[in-house]
Amino acid sequence: MSEDFISSVKDRMEKAKALAITLGTIIGRVAKYIPNRIDEENNIVNVILDAQTYYKYPFLGRIGILLGAIDIKTLYFILLRVVGYERSDVSSLLFSDSPLLSVNETNDEEPGSLVSNVVIKCEMLTKINVLESTEPEAADIIIEPQSPVILPNPDIIERALDTNRGLLRLGFLDSPENKIKVSISLDDLNYHMLILGTTGAGKTSFVKDLIAGIYKVAEDTKVFVFDATGDYYHIFLPPDKSNKLVNESLSMFENLYSKINGIKLGIIYPVSKKWLKKYTDGKKDLLSITSSYYKLYVEPIINYLKRKGFNFYTSVNPGSIVISNSEWKAETYIFPFYFRFNDVKKLIHRLNPYFSEQATQFLKILIKKKGSEFNSLDDLIEAMNTDDIEKLSIHKSTKENIIRGLYLLKETGLFDVGVKKEPLKKILYDSNKLLVLDLYNSELDDFSQKIISYYFLDKIFELRELDMKKGNLKDRLVLIIDEAHKFFPSGKGSEEDANYVKRVAGKISTMMRLGRRRRVGFIFSTHNPNDLSDIIVQLANTKVIFRIKPEVAENLGLSRSDAKILSWEKNGVAYLLSPWLREGKIKIRVPVPPPLGHYDLSKAG
Repeated sequence: MSEDFISSVKDRMEKAKALAITLGTIIGRVAKYIPNRIDEENNIVNVILDAQTYYKYPFLGRIGILLGAIDIKTLYFILLRVVGYERSDVSSLLFSDSPLLSVNETNDEEPGSLVSNVVIKCEMLTKINVLESTEPEAADIIIEPQSPVILPNPDIIERALDTNRGLLRLGFLDSPENKIKVSISLDDLNYHMLILGTTGAGKTSFVKDLIAGIYKVAEDTKVFVFDATGDYYHIFLPPDKSNKLVNESLSMFENLYSKINGIKLGIIYPVSKKWLKKYTDGKKDLLSITSSYYKLYVEPIINYLKRKGFNFYTSVNPGSIVISNSEWKAETYIFPFYFRFNDVKKLIHRLNPYFSEQATQFLKILIKKKGSEFNSLDDLIEAMNTDDIEKLSIHKSTKENIIRGLYLLKETGLFDVGVKKEPLKKILYDSNKLLVLDLYNSELDDFSQKIISYYFLDKIFELRELDMKKGNLKDRLVLIIDEAHKFFPSGKGSEEDANYVKRVAGKISTMMRLGRRRRVGFIFSTHNPNDLSDIIVQLANTKVIFRIKPEVAENLGLSRSDAKILSWEKNGVAYLLSPWLREGKIKIRVPVPPPLGHYDLSKAG
């Protein structure tokens, strides 16, 4: 072998070491004496680590952590994932595993015998020619023995996995230090997101992280939250910094973005005749409604924070609430909502999603022919019991479905309340980047919540369609629906439930399929996809899976091992599944609790 060749190899070894030092911290070498294999079935690299280094880093010993190697031959950076370890006592080299020959394991403790090297088994992920700044490619080469192995710097991991690919930062890669950012493009939201996990695993916190992130970086994006859980109407309040976990989470969030000092929020609040009678003594002016809303739902949280040592200036005005102190300022606008019959008369056939197809068609025709005769819901109900209707030869079951459906609408108390309200179009197009439809505090039953949600979806889509046709589609709209199974169930139940599921599934399917062109994206959250319409599971391109039953996680694409480990993970750890990721999935950590108001006074001390 020529001296020139030996000199060339030595030069490459020195360059590989120098390159390794710039990209991370050297911790070991690719094994000399254990073969590395790459073929159709193997993609394994064996790394040798000395015992002192192994003890130095507490996270070594875990599978799934990321390492890097600089190949001596090519000088490529190769990203590695640890898939296993081999660790044995030095004495095992002298004694066999036979109980007849081995030393007494209970009494003969020898710290010095733990100085043996550790074998780390890694799979190769991607390679980068860092000297020429090329894009990551599949790692399809055999790595030379003795190649230096490093703990890579966060920026080279982000580049190798393409995890930091947009402005909307989701969290950090699940790694020993929360430094490797994971982000998506805002345009990815147009392809919809589904968030899954058991109660308390971090779903709602993550949704609020997303809201805060969008609020910080997306000037052209409006967020509309359907709040049927009571988790979102108070996000304009500051986080509780007396909680140690909150401060840790805020630090984590502020490593993703700059600090949040306040928020501007619009709350759409459905008011019924029953609610007005109960809480405002029938008063219909905006100040009475805003004051009642504040006293009922906001003031208890303010008092809770004051007991924790926080002081606020609060101002309640007609249609607005201002909360501020030296660190936080929030403005909240209250928009009362109800149905004016004459405004929704032409939509009445699709306002109640429980109407059968025959009932829907009949009402549509009836309103078209005789709509001018009906000035209230009572007029329409009364007309259904007249001889004129009987002459139209309407089927008995269809008539019963219509009458029952109209009475259900009447019982909501949401028609012709008489309060001054802003036009829905103006609310949707105002300067508020964040809107919450507060269904939780409205004291509405499930039916009322569903028809309001269905109505808003219908109107939003109609307005987006008109904007697109006029060429006025400039902003992005993100619709957030927590506990999505409540509004878009899987389809089990009575015939009327089947009508609802069919109608709503059709609407949501249309909106999701056409959302990309209309810049409408959905973020759904639920505890179990089996309770949710299959359409949503199929059409949500990005899935975020928190702690959940292993069999559910497996059905969504995780391996059995990953699903099992995830089922035991702590709050805030999740798998991100996306077609835009290099691997299709990565494990992430997100800030929990979120950097916005996150209160449940039923659990507060």
